[in-house]
Amino acid sequence: MATFAFCNIPAWGHVNPTLAVAEELVRRGHTVSYYLTEEFRETIQATGATFEPYEVASSGQRGFTHYIHTIPPQVIDRLRTLSPDVILYDFMSTWAKPLIETLQLPAIALRPTYAANEHYNSIYNMPGAQEFIESVTARFVSQGMQEEAANAAMERMLSVFASFEQFNIVFIPRFFQPMEETFDERFVFVGPALLPRHQEIPFPFEQLRDDLPLLYISLGTVANSQLDFYQHCFAAFGGQPWQVVLAVGRSTDVTQLGPVPENFLLSSYVPQLDILPRTQVFVTHGGTNSVMESMGYGVPMVVVPQQPEQQMNGQRIVDLGLGALLDKNTVNATDLRAAVEQIAQNVQYREHAQSLREATLAGGGYQRAADAIIQFTEQQKSKI
Repeated sequence: MATFAFCNIPAWGHVNPTLAVAEELVRRGHTVSYYLTEEFRETIQATGATFEPYEVASSGQRGFTHYIHTIPPQVIDRLRTLSPDVILYDFMSTWAKPLIETLQLPAIALRPTYAANEHYNSIYNMPGAQEFIESVTARFVSQGMQEEAANAAMERMLSVFASFEQFNIVFIPRFFQPMEETFDERFVFVGPALLPRHQEIPFPFEQLRDDLPLLYISLGTVANSQLDFYQHCFAAFGGQPWQVVLAVGRSTDVTQLGPVPENFLLSSYVPQLDILPRTQVFVTHGGTNSVMESMGYGVPMVVVPQQPEQQMNGQRIVDLGLGALLDKNTVNATDLRAAVEQIAQNVQYREHAQSLREATLAGGGYQRAADAIIQFTEQQKSKI
């Protein structure tokens, strides 16, 4: 049996795809330790892995430099004692790289989104990429950085998106990856890792109805404090023949939304893997996890991107015939209703989503990921 260390950043979009993999490795008898912040303790422990905490500054002070300087001293002695056979790290866990080099351990990079290689880097191919780079650099300057330092920080960020290991596990299907023909055996595209997450989330399942189709709306876990958007949803679908499950996030003050239509069910957090199998149309921000999970359950989408990568995902959804794409800056109740009705009333969207479901799941998900990790580990041991 082998020992594995998972290293990740405190962001659900990066953690969620790894949970089923960690659980599967534990189920197969391996030892797994997972390094993350305290808010993820129960979620990690539910997989059977050993939770290993580290601390970070408040969200406003986080950044690549902060992670690199503050996390390794907290965990290096524990990693040295654990002596894992392999370190598995999210590609944005920049703090893991110096530890891997110091401890001279084999490593696998985990990508919850588009992979990068010598030929392709998604950050340069996203819609509005240059504007995004300039805006982030400007934000660094506004926070007190000198222009030269801000440019250097931006270059470090870009290098992270371009990074890859000698072995990489990618949580999207190969057909979803741009320039997929350029990715060789170093990259294993496993698709979505779908497994119940054992999270204790209070949600009123008893209020779900069987007599109305379910419309699920979620802007994810980051940019979800959007009162105007939620009010557009009320205007678009209130009193319509839908039961609408609306995830409003933990920071939204629902008292500011006004009267909630009777056919709406609002929740600060929705157990997405339990709701998607019931869903007819999913209105989503287009985060890669949400897109992959929706594709894994064969649910067509209306995508309202909140950032460039999500815009790119939305365009892929349109290109694949899986849904519609709306502009967050101009979207209104009329647009939302028209897009959802178009998807719901055209049976081809549902049929196509169901047909691509098989291709989405063909990568093997968390089981294929576990197979690949174990195979890589055995190869590394054979070299010693």
